[in-house]
Formats: sequence, structure tokens, C-alpha cells
Amino acid sequence: MEEGGVQAIDGLIEQLIESREALENFLKLINTLQKTGILPLLVGMMNTFDQNLAFLAEQNAVLIRNINIIYSILSGKEEAKDISLTELTKQLNDPDVKRGLYLLLKILKAIGSASKEV
Repeated sequence: MEEGGVQAIDGLIEQLIESREALENFLKLINTLQKTGILPLLVGMMNTFDQNLAFLAEQNAVLIRNINIIYSILSGKEEAKDISLTELTKQLNDPDVKRGLYLLLKILKAIGSASKEV
């Protein structure tokens, strides 16, 4: 082995000795993450990072769109028209309206439940 290679290995060994405590703690952390099942989860997340990031971006876009719609309605930018009882009944059969009402009821239930605890 060349002189430079030996010196490089000696330097690495010196760094390992100086970093002994940090390396031991790092290995303990890795072992704990492995034993608890968190390490495989993190590895899996990193293996599918692009897909996870794309999913989060899509969900954020949907959330922002919904918040903009709600803001437009509440701020009066979107005009609320008069609707007959018959039209209202027809709207209640719309699957999107049903989902929205269900979500509103869940939110109201959570608010009511939380107010009991105060």
C-alpha cells in the first residue's frame, strides 16, 4: 500500500477514536429505531419519497382550493342566490352536498363535545 493510503487510513482511525462516543450513541439510536420498527418505516418513506411528496402536494392543492371557495362564500365574493325548497331538496341528493353536510355535522359534533369538557 502506498504511503498516502496508509496515512489516510491512519487519519480515519484517529477520527473514529475521537468520535467514539458519538458513534456509540448513533449506533444505539439506530438499534432503537430498528427494534421499535421506526427505522424500516423511515427507509420505506425515503424509498417512496417522490410519491409521498406528490401526494402531499396534491392534498395541499385540494385543501387550498376548498379554503378559497369557503373564503369566497363567507366574504360575499360569491353571490348567494335565493333557492326554492324543491331546489334545496334536490341539492340534498347530490353526493358532494351529502359529503359536505356529513363533514359539517362531524365538525359540529366535535365542537359540541369539546364544549362539554370546558
